[in-house]
This record gives sequence, structure tokens and C-alpha cells, in this order.
Amino acid sequence: MHIPRPYERYILILGVVVILAGLIAASDALHAKSEEIIVFAEGVISRVPVLGMLLFVLLTMVSAMLVFFSSAILVPVGVYAWGATVTLILLWIGWFLGGAVAFAVGRYLGRSVVTRIVGESTIANFEKQLSGRTRFLHIVLFQAALPSEIPGYVLGTLRYRFWPYLAALGIVELPYALGTVYLGASFLEREGIRLIFVGVVAILVSVLAYRFNRDRVKSSSARNARSPSK
Repeated sequence: MHIPRPYERYILILGVVVILAGLIAASDALHAKSEEIIVFAEGVISRVPVLGMLLFVLLTMVSAMLVFFSSAILVPVGVYAWGATVTLILLWIGWFLGGAVAFAVGRYLGRSVVTRIVGESTIANFEKQLSGRTRFLHIVLFQAALPSEIPGYVLGTLRYRFWPYLAALGIVELPYALGTVYLGASFLEREGIRLIFVGVVAILVSVLAYRFNRDRVKSSSARNARSPSK
């Protein structure tokens, strides 16, 4: 199974964000500058707290639909302003809504729109592996292995069942949200080594989930090839 370019970009972006965050946390000057920005953003949010939360959810929703925008840069501001628990809830809601909207785009706007977002080769690649009857566990692995916007668009285009998709989306995004909030808190506490360690673990989990899903598809294809045609 060929590794799609959006996945390669996702891993690259995640790795760069983790490394930069670790370097900034380790630098007195850079961390002080970042703290100034965070304090300023928190001051703006505190004046209109409800609007600030809505904006946070909106931006995290967009991040779950577009690979080039990462919500990781927003999380330290949220943790500083509202604490880890509230930020976790808002982040999960934003990612969940973003995945649901991506699914709706794929289902109702169709393949022509989705190919402009994730590419024709990505859609064609996953069409060979997935269908509307794919098992729920495999959808969970698919969701866990790839950046959140790809499964939504792809499964929407393939007209997968809406409620099982939402269940898989909610299950998968929760541990990722927990890890992201933990990274944000580590950044604020200047725990650079811990930040990089958790970030690397998150990358490895994604890669292992992708490879497990890839091997499952290869095994299934091999069994089908060996089966006598009727």
C-alpha cells in the first residue's frame, strides 16, 4: 500500500511542531517571547470568554479539515486561559465537528470537491481498501492512522454509515486530544524533554496504526487472490 502524500506531510508537520516546541521550551529567550504572546492572547480571551471559546472551537474544527493548519499552536493558549480540562473538551469538540463536516463534504459535495482537497490518488488508493461495509474496528484504525481530515473526506465520499463513523471519530480523537493538551501543558511548564518524548510517542502510535492497517489490507488482498473465483 502506497503511503499517501497527505500522510507524509502530516508526519512531517507533527515532527517539526514537536521539535520546535521542544527547542522553544528549552530556550529562556524564546520561551519568554512565547509567554508574552500567550499572556496577550489570554488577556483578549478573558474580555470575551464565550466568544474566545467559540473561536477556539472554530479554529480547531478548521484544523481537523485542513492538513496545513495545526491546532497544536492554539492549545497552550487554551490551557493558560481555561485550564487543561476545559481545553481538552473544547479541542475534542472542535476536532469532532471538523471530522463531521469533512464527512458531510465528501458525502454531499462529492468526489470532485474532495479530490481538490486530498488529491485523486489518495481517494483512489483508499477506495481499494474501504467500502460502506468495512468493519468498525478497521474504521477506528483508519481514523487513528491518518490525519483527521482524510478519513472524513474519504469515508464521506464512499458513503460509509454516518453514525459508526462518528463513533470511530469520537473514540480516536479523545486520546489524541489528551496527548495534545498534555503537550501544551508541558510547553507552559518548560518540560522540553517530556514534550518531545510524548510527541515522538504520538508519531510512533500513528505510524504503527498506519502500518497495522496497511498489513491488514495486504493480508486481506492476498486471501482474496488465493480464493477460487465462483
